[in-house]
Amino acid sequence: MYHDLIIVGGGSCGIVSAIKAKDLNIDVAIIDSSDRVGKKLLITGNGRCNLTNEKLSLSRFHSDNNNFFKDIINTYDLEYTLNFFKSIGIYTCTLDSGKIYPLSLQASSVLDILRMNLSERNIPTYMNEKVLNIINPKKGYFEIITSSTAYTCKKVLLCTGGKSYTRTGSDGSGHKLAKNFGHRLINLTPGIVQLKLNYDRLKAISGVKFESSCNIEVNGEIKKQEFGEILFTDYGISGPPILQLSRIASKGILNKSSIFIHVNLLNSDYDHIVDFFETHFAVFSYRSISDNLVGIINKKLIPIILKECGITDIHMPTYSLEYEYRFKLYKLLCDWKFQVIDTNSFENAQVTIGGIDTTEVNPITLESKLTPGLYFGGEILDVDGDCGGFNLQWCWSSSSAAVNAIYNVLKD
Repeated sequence: MYHDLIIVGGGSCGIVSAIKAKDLNIDVAIIDSSDRVGKKLLITGNGRCNLTNEKLSLSRFHSDNNNFFKDIINTYDLEYTLNFFKSIGIYTCTLDSGKIYPLSLQASSVLDILRMNLSERNIPTYMNEKVLNIINPKKGYFEIITSSTAYTCKKVLLCTGGKSYTRTGSDGSGHKLAKNFGHRLINLTPGIVQLKLNYDRLKAISGVKFESSCNIEVNGEIKKQEFGEILFTDYGISGPPILQLSRIASKGILNKSSIFIHVNLLNSDYDHIVDFFETHFAVFSYRSISDNLVGIINKKLIPIILKECGITDIHMPTYSLEYEYRFKLYKLLCDWKFQVIDTNSFENAQVTIGGIDTTEVNPITLESKLTPGLYFGGEILDVDGDCGGFNLQWCWSSSSAAVNAIYNVLKD
């Protein structure tokens, strides 16, 4: 079976690449190991499909080679992306601090429309085909060997993704195919993922949610701060701020660094907390110390926090609480420190950190510098974005860069 271009991987990047290629009159096909294309898209944005973000900037993308994605993101930017979606029948709205979604707020509708576009263009999709190997037997041609047949093509675009959400078929197999051509791999680690903590009272506070600011500390240095809803779990900590900080944690774990999360329960500075509680405790000094925290912090946290401060009798009247323990309490309320020991697995991660070393890939065309005719798109590369639609934006932008480059070669 022959096609000018074969895309290995029928996820978001692969589907959009195929649509764009066909619109440029490229003879294109998709090969995928799943039974249907695009399954992973259904779980993006909590089922609403966070397509991109109006606050698109280079600072929201990361790589060991941080200059790599600059030209692609700047060229295939937000306006370019939204115009493309409009051209294929996907209309958008902006919610939640700049996050852009389909008007339907349904990931399933985005996938339906993408599949419609494949069908309308009669793009072949070879499903349940596990790619076992890709060889370059003679200059200008590739042979793709699958579990059931062999395909021949002039150009290969690897869009197999990373290892996140493994149940959707992301198993890292594309990285192995790239390594067969001599490509190096930047170590893979989970990104946009929950964190595991070394804390023996997690079960007691599991399920507690609150709005708070939090910092991440690596080897004694505060690296970044985020704010939002935080959730304690039986294994550790989660919530949007934690997911945004998790990249730093993942990289730190990979480097065997000392990592801590600092939680400011009241999202207030120390002096304000002292002033507030000294006044509050003076007015209600006859109440127990635990009763004096009711209505200020979550009730499940009260006995845990007091014990953390060394206050063993949580029912003692507040007037009898010694100065030393009051100020331990104030300090903990604005800086509750937890040791991070790991992240959750790739099964729970929204993105893969690491991937194909981008120093071996052309930053304009996404063509391999080692094997002409081999191209890459999306999460398979060592590029990842922040939570909020930035990883899908990398899919859309990289697909455009690769397909346009392939077109410019094939047309000559």
